[in-house]
Amino acid sequence: MPPGLASASDLDSTLQRIEARLERLEQTLEPLTKATAAAPALTSTAVDIIDDWAQQVDDLDARVRSMSELLERLTRPEALAPLMAFVEMTEHAKPALATFTDIVDETMARAAADGMEIERLVESTKNAVLRLAQLATAREVQALLDSGMLDPATLSTLGLAARAVADASEQPAKRVGMMGALRAARQPSVQRALGFLITVAENLGENLGSAPKLLLNANRKQSQKETHE
Repeated sequence: MPPGLASASDLDSTLQRIEARLERLEQTLEPLTKATAAAPALTSTAVDIIDDWAQQVDDLDARVRSMSELLERLTRPEALAPLMAFVEMTEHAKPALATFTDIVDETMARAAADGMEIERLVESTKNAVLRLAQLATAREVQALLDSGMLDPATLSTLGLAARAVADASEQPAKRVGMMGALRAARQPSVQRALGFLITVAENLGENLGSAPKLLLNANRKQSQKETHE
């Protein structure tokens, strides 16, 4: 075959391959071409929608400024720090939760192996939590909290009184008459105790004005409760 014919055949094959590639490239770029052609119409529609919305909103500039200020404040490092801490905590929560679950499973397995009834333990724990919740919301507990019995000064004073009673119980009881009581009243320690008791009596007397009514109401409610039961 002459060299000229071979060269023409190779050139024709090369041109066919180039044409096939151009056709595939055209098919690939066809969606992009269509989207580019439709872009002006879509942009015009979006602009019309924004214009209509802007005409309906009177304070558009103020809203845009507020959004800009909000975006600026949200992107501050001090504002993003708690969010980053929360994200880090969330990332570490899954391994920690898995570890905690493994510990609970292992503990339950050991308890079951030791003969402990897991179902009864869970039921007892649930009942205990419910009882504690009922006790925490009871009126009697609230009244105790409001009474001042748990005040640090009150607890300290009650502790001193309890210690004095405990120390006195370790000593033999003395038989003291009127003259002995008078002689004991001369002691500074006894005088301090008597002064404290007199102050308590004075304060108690001032508060007893409303006490009978409160006690009467409490006794009446208790009687009604016992009657219903």
